[in-house]
Amino acid sequence: MESHRHHEHRHAGGPGAPASLPVTSPLEGTGYTCPMHPEIRQDQPGNCPKCGMSLEPVMPALDEAENPELLDFQRRFWWTLPLTVVVAVLAMFGHSFGWFEMATQSWIELVLTVPIVLWAGWPFFVRGAQSVLNRSPNMWILISLGTGSAFVYSVVATVAPQVFPDSFVSMGRVSVYFEAAAVIISLTLLGQLLELKARAQTSAAIRSLLGLAPKTARRIQPDGQEEDVPLAHVHVGDKSRPLHCFSLRPFGLAGKQPCL
Repeated sequence: MESHRHHEHRHAGGPGAPASLPVTSPLEGTGYTCPMHPEIRQDQPGNCPKCGMSLEPVMPALDEAENPELLDFQRRFWWTLPLTVVVAVLAMFGHSFGWFEMATQSWIELVLTVPIVLWAGWPFFVRGAQSVLNRSPNMWILISLGTGSAFVYSVVATVAPQVFPDSFVSMGRVSVYFEAAAVIISLTLLGQLLELKARAQTSAAIRSLLGLAPKTARRIQPDGQEEDVPLAHVHVGDKSRPLHCFSLRPFGLAGKQPCL
């Protein structure tokens, strides 16, 4: 019993002894990194300053919840997809079927496109601005510039068509590009959903493998006694005994039994 106390005291802070580790799960992530730029590391989740991708945990946790960004993008995509379809149909067939006067149709497209661009596409504009500040050109700058320019130009053409020369007028209105901004944002959201789902499946496979790791170890005390302790309580220099062994004979292999 006395040797047991001495052994614990040595790990608590004796001279030359290794520092005691915090009692936490060794499987929890220790930081976040970019899948495309592994040199990017930070303590909190966010976006990569180089490519704008969402950072992932360096080591997935066993009890990791569903990706909040995936849930957010799903909500943005499905809530605005019907609006995108309506805007695209109006732009492609509205003038042919004569459902509305062209000036009125421009106002309808404007109202329908506002939530698509300013709400569903807002994360893309944020990433584009961050990329400019970080001086790292990437696709987010291209997407935000393209959709933003099309949207702003179309808003001005709808609200104040008189500022454009007569040569810009076609079929009773100044041509607008609301459908281009809406469709690009919806397709980009769809691409992000597919990417995030693929990355989530990869993380789930890694968590399944981590779940196979033993949760405890059998530590041998200096007096020869053994005790089962959590892996987080095992320190460098401790003696341990394998907990599980299995035979290779059922597989047609002879030899010693491997231990886990």
